[in-house]
Amino acid sequence: MRPCAIAAIGLFIANVSSLAEAGSYLLRVAAAVEQVGSESAPVNSAMQASAHEAANRLIAGGKLWAAGNAAFVSELSGRAGGLMMIQALGENVPGAGDVVMYCPADAPPIAEGTLISGAQIVAFGDGPTDGVASVFSGHAEQHGISPTLASIIPAWVYTGYLIEACAQQGKMPVTFETIGLPGGYPRIQQYQAKGVYWIDYNADHWHVKGPLSLGGKYAHDVARILRRVEKEEREKLNRAGEWAARALADNKTVYLYCMGHFVPDEVAKSEIASKFKAATWNSGFTVIAPPDDAYAMGDVAIHIGYQHPPNGLYERARPSGAKIVYVDLLEHRDWIHDPHVIWVDPMWPWDDAVVTLPNYDIPMLPPSGIVNSAIAWEIFRLATE
Repeated sequence: MRPCAIAAIGLFIANVSSLAEAGSYLLRVAAAVEQVGSESAPVNSAMQASAHEAANRLIAGGKLWAAGNAAFVSELSGRAGGLMMIQALGENVPGAGDVVMYCPADAPPIAEGTLISGAQIVAFGDGPTDGVASVFSGHAEQHGISPTLASIIPAWVYTGYLIEACAQQGKMPVTFETIGLPGGYPRIQQYQAKGVYWIDYNADHWHVKGPLSLGGKYAHDVARILRRVEKEEREKLNRAGEWAARALADNKTVYLYCMGHFVPDEVAKSEIASKFKAATWNSGFTVIAPPDDAYAMGDVAIHIGYQHPPNGLYERARPSGAKIVYVDLLEHRDWIHDPHVIWVDPMWPWDDAVVTLPNYDIPMLPPSGIVNSAIAWEIFRLATE
């Protein structure tokens, strides 16, 4: 084959790849995650330096707060794989030794009392950040992704470096385990219920092996999950998008049910809710009643879930002729052979945590929020473009 032909083929492949990334929301989010991971990876990076300062403050007795965008606060608080010590700032004024993780997207400015408190304020995402020394972008505009979702990316990467900086000093901040595992609730009783947010940690291995770069590993693993969903679930996502597009074209209703921490809030306040009927539907371990919607022939009910299928949705939606798309870790055995039901596997692990630390009992840092949000946005993109 002639060199010019080989070059032309190479250019074609590169163009196809770039076009796919420009289209797929999953690949756009993966690229943003990888960029944040790459920027933060050097030992002397601004993010690692900020995380070390935060670790020193917290070990000295400071408190850790989440503030700003409501979905951001929900994602970081009371979260499987996240820190038990973090609390919503609300109307509180932080102390001089505290740390505030803040998202400016769709949020009021930081209160004057917080700005002059002496607390370390670290902002994530894009938006007005007057008076904030450290700002870490999720590159929403560059990659064409939701500003709220983009703020979550650097926040979890930062949390990884924060945990690492604490552990290196022999103090390990306690993290949640998913309540979808037998140890989830007992762990809450063991630590949070008693106000225990730290345990001693043996950091001797660092003198031999060097830093573990937990934030960088988190970014790598989340991007890998997103790219796996893109590769292995693409055909299902395309069909789901086609179903939703047809429903909209026929003036039918597309229901988008979500659960979790930041995803329901983000969806309800975003462009998605202008086309889809958005609501919260928790499944698996809650007694909260699901939405009482009446379905019709041609409707599509989409559930962005967690570990378990949305029990009750099939019995209510399918007899009416509505189609179902559900995203969670378990496929419902009784729905497998129905051609009008699609199960999308989000590919993250059952414990919803992807980073491990030697001599610590559970994995940390959750991928589910970022991945599930990207899937919701991808189905919306396919239905409306």
